[in-house]
Amino acid sequence: MIVLLPKFNLLAGKSFSPGILYSPVVLISIPGIVIKTGIFCGSYPALFLSRFSPATVLKGNITHGSAGSLFRKILVVIQFSISVAMIVCTLVVFRQLNYFRNKDQGFDQKNVLSLQLNDRTMTRKYPLLKQMLLENQDIKHVTSTNTPMGEGSGQLVFNVETDQGMSQRGINFSVVDHDYVETLGIMIVQGLDFRQDMPSDTLNGVLVNETFVKRMGWSDPIGRKIEAGDENTLRARVAGVIADYHQTGMYNEIESLLPAYREFNNILNIKLSGRNTEQTIAYIESKWKEVFPDQPFTYTYLSERFNLQFESDEKRVLIFTMFTILAILIACLGLFGLASYMVEQRTKEIGIRKVYGASESVVITLISREFLILVAVSIIIAVPAAYLIISDWLENYVYRTSVSVPLLLLAAGLTLAITFITVSYKAYQASAMNPANAIRIE
Repeated sequence: MIVLLPKFNLLAGKSFSPGILYSPVVLISIPGIVIKTGIFCGSYPALFLSRFSPATVLKGNITHGSAGSLFRKILVVIQFSISVAMIVCTLVVFRQLNYFRNKDQGFDQKNVLSLQLNDRTMTRKYPLLKQMLLENQDIKHVTSTNTPMGEGSGQLVFNVETDQGMSQRGINFSVVDHDYVETLGIMIVQGLDFRQDMPSDTLNGVLVNETFVKRMGWSDPIGRKIEAGDENTLRARVAGVIADYHQTGMYNEIESLLPAYREFNNILNIKLSGRNTEQTIAYIESKWKEVFPDQPFTYTYLSERFNLQFESDEKRVLIFTMFTILAILIACLGLFGLASYMVEQRTKEIGIRKVYGASESVVITLISREFLILVAVSIIIAVPAAYLIISDWLENYVYRTSVSVPLLLLAAGLTLAITFITVSYKAYQASAMNPANAIRIE
């Protein structure tokens, strides 16, 4: 535990100290767990053995009743029910993460670098840096904003023109400069984007997304008035409608959004062509150092920054996978022990069957069939329970995958395959033994 604790802290995002292992609660709990586990595990064989009559044991007439066999089978069913449920949950969590990653976010994050301008002095020099960067043919677009993609946005109360007149509404907003929509591949559904050749329209215009239009119930959004603050703040009209995109991330429903124009912003997004990437980044660094000689050059890919929101789910997939493997391992140990016991009990039967011509495949089927039936019962119990649990968990997500029949069949197939592999070793040993040794009278 001491050795693995740092790895656990990193995985779980915790900061447990090794000193916690020496607390009174832990020091008292560990012996208690050992004693309780020893009593619980030892009581069954102790009680089982205590029932035998010494005279009967010495005569070798011990009979094996069905009660013990039934108890062992129940334990196997319980173990594999837990394993099947864990497999289903792990597959669904993994599928949910892939669903997030592959879902259309409404913008193109491929080959986009993000850089941070740390103060107002740097933002004032942004136009110069933008002009220098665009001289490189492998840099397609450069834009800026004050709002990181996928990390939410600011909110403000706007006066918005409706069919009933001006109305106050709380709206999510961001500020962007020219080329923001084009850089990120956001679609213009209606109207125009901000344009450098039309400065008056750009300064007096705003963009809204499709959700904004639906929320306001506009049939014709172009030209609608948008106002905020006093006379020195925003007085604009809707210039264009953009397609919805996930500004607030994949864990939240798309909300109404109003991008307004501002030239000086602190987050740069640079769209690369995808060719000569290393040389292009070196070129960006050289121009950065020309404009900001005292500032370190650090960048991230927009896709990497956007995918940070999935970090908790990635850890959840890893944790589920580890516990599923552990649950399967424990269940297989129990299954292997039970298979060994049953083969030992049926040694003479197997020998007689082989004398009468039973093939190895017949013997393997004979041994494996009973265990496959037990695991099938486990699947029947576990699948509905896992479906209810994981469906309730998926309700926490606005955008979620589904628990499909092929996924449940995959979990069942994996479990049956693991069972057969575990049992087949002992079954093969039984089928390959010399029948003369098996039926020899002791």
